[in-house]
Amino acid sequence: MVRSLRSQSHIVVADARPNDYRDLALLAGEYGWHVHFLTNGRAAIQFARPSCADLWMVNVRLPEMSGFDLLEILRERAAGTPVFVVGDHYNPEDERRACRHGAALYLCKDATRSIDCKPLLDLLMTDPRVDPLSVPVVSQVDA
Repeated sequence: MVRSLRSQSHIVVADARPNDYRDLALLAGEYGWHVHFLTNGRAAIQFARPSCADLWMVNVRLPEMSGFDLLEILRERAAGTPVFVVGDHYNPEDERRACRHGAALYLCKDATRSIDCKPLLDLLMTDPRVDPLSVPVVSQVDA
């Protein structure tokens, strides 16, 4: 389950392309959320600890390691914190792997290589009892 984020929440993004999250960071700031960007797996592992984040967003492909490998490490080091797995483009096998590895949600960047913030913010603002798997998929397939 994804907890709804409140003011002063921390979102950690592990992605080699932090500019892809520019719109998310701007909107998050309006809600008083803090977004931390880590551009490789090693930095993410060093940052990971209990209560360091309210939400992790991990790209499938990171320098130095797979996003799925990082997801496994986060399951141990930041247990209970939801992790969204992000693909640069939609891949059904990545979606299945994300589900098997315990990701709270799989989403992908749109054709402009950015995160579509509106559905993501709608999800984050929902009642914390809402199962994210019941929410429509937050992804667009590249044309």
